[in-house]
Amino acid sequence: MFAIINFIKQRFAISLLLILLLAAGCSKKLDITPETFVSPEDLYKDEQGAIAGVTGIYRKLMEFNSGDYYFVGIVGTDEGKTTSFVPTWGGYWQHYDGINSYNSLLSAQNQLVQGTWNSLYKGIVNANTAIRYIPSSAASQPVKDRLLGEARFLRAVFYFKLVQFFGGVPLPTDQPDAVADANGGKPRSSEDEVYALIISDLSFAASNLQAKGTAAVGHANKEAAQTLLGKVYLTRKDYANAKAMLQPLMSLTNVALMANYADLFNEKNENNIESLFEIEYSTENGNTNSQANTLGGWHIENTYPGGGGHVVIPTDYYDNSFENGDTRKDASIRYKFYDKNGNEVDYWWWADVTKPHVKKYDITQGQSLNGGLSSRNLYYLRYADAILMYAETLNELNDPTNALTFLNKIRARAKLANWETVLGHTPTQQELRDELLKERMRELGFEGWRWCDLKRTGKLIAQTKAYNTDAAPNISNKNLLFPISSREFELNRSLKPGDQNTGF
Repeated sequence: MFAIINFIKQRFAISLLLILLLAAGCSKKLDITPETFVSPEDLYKDEQGAIAGVTGIYRKLMEFNSGDYYFVGIVGTDEGKTTSFVPTWGGYWQHYDGINSYNSLLSAQNQLVQGTWNSLYKGIVNANTAIRYIPSSAASQPVKDRLLGEARFLRAVFYFKLVQFFGGVPLPTDQPDAVADANGGKPRSSEDEVYALIISDLSFAASNLQAKGTAAVGHANKEAAQTLLGKVYLTRKDYANAKAMLQPLMSLTNVALMANYADLFNEKNENNIESLFEIEYSTENGNTNSQANTLGGWHIENTYPGGGGHVVIPTDYYDNSFENGDTRKDASIRYKFYDKNGNEVDYWWWADVTKPHVKKYDITQGQSLNGGLSSRNLYYLRYADAILMYAETLNELNDPTNALTFLNKIRARAKLANWETVLGHTPTQQELRDELLKERMRELGFEGWRWCDLKRTGKLIAQTKAYNTDAAPNISNKNLLFPISSREFELNRSLKPGDQNTGF
């Protein structure tokens, strides 16, 4: 990662994808043109270049979430696991199994761990470059403030993922650092230092981004920054600040729950009123994601040799967590497979094919290149997440009565009775705490938050041991963090062997 930074600084050039921003009303925002190599000074000298540079940061977020790195933090939990075939495929796939089962292949050499680390830092490189050079652009001040807000929001997204997975990490910013350049990188910062930068970035973003409905579709907006900052405060157990950040969102008119949960996962409803921030994909080559393939949710046929998937499936715990009548279950889980014409297909040769499969990322017929390359956007933040976080915050502030009000908003959309009615009494704080954790899985399953939710609430080890049979024999307290990539130690002389996470 730091070799990339040094190359940028020493050669004074970066590789960016120049992206034309379509009209705000379009459902897909990325129109990728060929790569152009240009110095930061030249790229950011005017408004058009500054916009292109910031859009290149979005591109890095799109690339990170388009493939298997998306499932680091989903498998190896009580929510998701790999299929029984995966460990038998050898090579790379055994590294994938290591993420799920926490076996000896979950090491500093694990290919998914290394790829996650490198991909996130590539996004940070682009964000730092934008934050450094936008102020000197000839763009108008309002445009510069907005672009800086977007760049700092995205930098926070990348660092938030890193600090949750790895703890304290090297913390390159937009400020030049000759010592770090000479050493191949910065030393490891503390978690507190990383979170301080994240909070600063998101506070700036919340103050400078446009509101949802005014901000261009596919771009970060004020409400997304507020929600993510609320999530950061919740992760830090700073409940007073979490409440202060999330409470204003509860009375907005420009965001709301979609009436029908299943409609959230129909491609024609992308960037809807519940969506706070989505990662944008399209049918253009290089702009698709492969989640339908990995999840085995094929709905149109593959058009290339070897097309197929069936790598990640839900745990039985996730499958059985839905109450009778919960409309989210049919929208989230499938037990049968269909071809592009709606005819049932028996994929009998795939192991675990009779197990529940994730339905959320099924390809909408006619909207994607083939059964493995989807143009479906991915949710990063949606309003239901904000509501559940607010309920959790109120409960932690000893206000379970009002917390129930917001939990029941989510249950009502799922066509379920109020939880205290089902429970038969007013819940205690601990009962509500446990239910909110389960409710987040039912509502946000396979949207990328489960590992972080379990870690944040102190339940990662216990829940995974209890409900993921692959992980149960191996997971231990050392797995509250992933190992730092061994490649980082090779490139960055500021890191010492003792900087590796305990147990690795």
